[in-house]
Amino acid sequence: MTTRRGPLRFPRLLSAVACGAIVLSGCGSQPFSQPGTGHTSKASPAASPRQRAVADAARVMAWFPRPPGAVRTGLIASLTQSGQRPATPDLASVTRWWRVPGRPQAVLAWIRAHLPSGFTPDGTGFGPGSWTDTFALPAVPGVLTERELVVLAVANHGETAIRVDAQVVWLPARPAAERIPADVTRITVTPVFGFNRNPRAKRLDHAFTVTDPAKVARIVALVNSLTRFPDGTFSCPADFGGQMRLTFITRPGRPAAARLIAEYAGCGVVSVRISGRDMPALSEYPQSGPRLPQRVLAIAGVSWPVEPGSAS
Repeated sequence: MTTRRGPLRFPRLLSAVACGAIVLSGCGSQPFSQPGTGHTSKASPAASPRQRAVADAARVMAWFPRPPGAVRTGLIASLTQSGQRPATPDLASVTRWWRVPGRPQAVLAWIRAHLPSGFTPDGTGFGPGSWTDTFALPAVPGVLTERELVVLAVANHGETAIRVDAQVVWLPARPAAERIPADVTRITVTPVFGFNRNPRAKRLDHAFTVTDPAKVARIVALVNSLTRFPDGTFSCPADFGGQMRLTFITRPGRPAAARLIAEYAGCGVVSVRISGRDMPALSEYPQSGPRLPQRVLAIAGVSWPVEPGSAS
């Protein structure tokens, strides 16, 4: 197993104590569907990823089940820090505090038992006199990469004080400078075999060039549909060095307009260089369907019998 670390940046909080903290989604009188219905936010799918994350964070908080006797409060001094927070600036977060009768473990057990369907346990933690439970909702492919409800409970003068954070991380849209130019006329696709020493692979998996305008346009559109690889630290499958390399040419004899390297294993990182400049890494998992290398081969009508990423 390998670990990939993206650039870690200080988080930017888009939340506050009051219900007006998420201004695009409103407050208690707004109707909210249940997590299991498939509706992720009131924001239109045409809204920006940030707008959708802001709306979704408000909805995640609305799904939090209030324990019996819970009293909403302002900031509680002993709960100024949450149990965890994604290390990315692309974070929409809503934070609220309550006082609840009972012991912290009992309060958390009640919350676990009464969460709406769709939430799954995603970690626990504890410290001196504090306990944290984290619950996750499914990601929205290509838009919202993390959707979590974090509940921190501490004993407080014979009752329990809880801090609840609804946290949603979005993938920023790619600007035009990070997209493959539309005037590409040919694409050369090359296998890189990494640790695979099987001579059969090099004999059967050959480089080729795509010149058919329709196929070139489809591959360019496919690459431009990929999302940025999210920031953070990830545990990844073993990487045996297998890659697919794409070279995008606008006219013969001119320097490459763009170069792309897609891993066959690891975290599925796609490295992109456009006009001689390195761009932010992409994720080689499209929003739906097979992974990038398989789709490139299918569009080109080419078969590589031995996958370059295999270990033997």
